[in-house]
Amino acid sequence: MSDRVEALFSGTVAPGVYRTSLRTAAASLVRAAESHGWRAFHLDGRDLVTKTEFIATGGRAMRFPSYSGNNWDAFEESLSDLSWAPAQGYLLVFDGVRGFAQAQPDEFAVAVEILRESVRRWHARGTPLVVLLRGAGRAAGGVSWL
Repeated sequence: MSDRVEALFSGTVAPGVYRTSLRTAAASLVRAAESHGWRAFHLDGRDLVTKTEFIATGGRAMRFPSYSGNNWDAFEESLSDLSWAPAQGYLLVFDGVRGFAQAQPDEFAVAVEILRESVRRWHARGTPLVVLLRGAGRAAGGVSWL
């Protein structure tokens, strides 16, 4: 596994939301996370263009409970809970970001802010959350590169 991937789990990379050009296969990232006691979730967003699609796909990827609603408040609440997936840390790999970010930039901005707030909440509990946005390009201009 590359040094960049290992840095995600060693604490070298601060918890946060990042754009990345890291090309490691999602399945390899999941295995690496699990080998460090983390849980990893892969959100394939290549076909996403709406808020509803993002929330539904994200909920399935992170195995949100069936009672989780289809709105931003429910998404944020479930992401801040994850009691059904206890771990030493969490990695969310969101592939194919550009379609959603370009089609609905305001909704994408809300999603990023929810992800950032979840990172802060998990960090306050002593549990890292790292979110990797792959394939975002300029569409995620306000997000730092890793």
